[in-house]
Amino acid sequence: MKQLKILGVRIDDVTRQQVAENFATALRGTARFLRGKSFQHIATVNPEFLVEAEKNKKFRGILNKTALNICDGVGISIISRVFYQQKVNRITGVEVAEILCRVCAEEGRSVYFLGGFGVAEKAAKKMQEKYPKLKIAGFEDGNPAKISDQLLVTKPDAILVAFGAPKQEFWLDEFPRKIPSLRIGIGIGGTFDFWAGKTKRAPKFIRIIGLEWLWRLILEPKIRGKRIWRAVFVFPYLVLKNKTP
Repeated sequence: MKQLKILGVRIDDVTRQQVAENFATALRGTARFLRGKSFQHIATVNPEFLVEAEKNKKFRGILNKTALNICDGVGISIISRVFYQQKVNRITGVEVAEILCRVCAEEGRSVYFLGGFGVAEKAAKKMQEKYPKLKIAGFEDGNPAKISDQLLVTKPDAILVAFGAPKQEFWLDEFPRKIPSLRIGIGIGGTFDFWAGKTKRAPKFIRIIGLEWLWRLILEPKIRGKRIWRAVFVFPYLVLKNKTP
């Protein structure tokens, strides 16, 4: 598996097939290239993560000890080719989360849906409709600062955490150790909104050419404006600044 570091954060170059295979082996307790012996923290890293990590030492440290950092952002793909002469495969966080649900359904494992500000239940039901064999361990809005009794009791095999970065990564770094059954945890940002139909995804061709960020900016200018600025302008500036002697 090829890797590179951008703004001090490791990025892993993996395919969708590799992600699925290694989710399966991790759930069986026989992880291959995933680091660690039990729980595997998977991060879907976009340019905003790297901008935040550049100034947030704790966040950067967590990202550099995850089992896998998947490239979730066309900006990272472009920067990797232009500044590092290395191609990195991009897989969106929505895709990664669905791969986990599909693999859990195939393996007979359970998933817990945490976060999402009121849409976790609907998102869970949508995934179960798509993958009827998927076991839903539970769902809740949750709290980024603690773990619920409900979550402790259900003993899920995997968890999707939708608190947004870096809160979801902080949660995944601290609390899974209290749930021995957990094998995989992924911070998935606004994925539940897409699954629940609260937010409309861009048409497929727009996603393929890497302009989903523009689609979301048009739909949610007030919410997305600052985030797009950080991803499209601040991120390349920081990379150029760090690469310049």
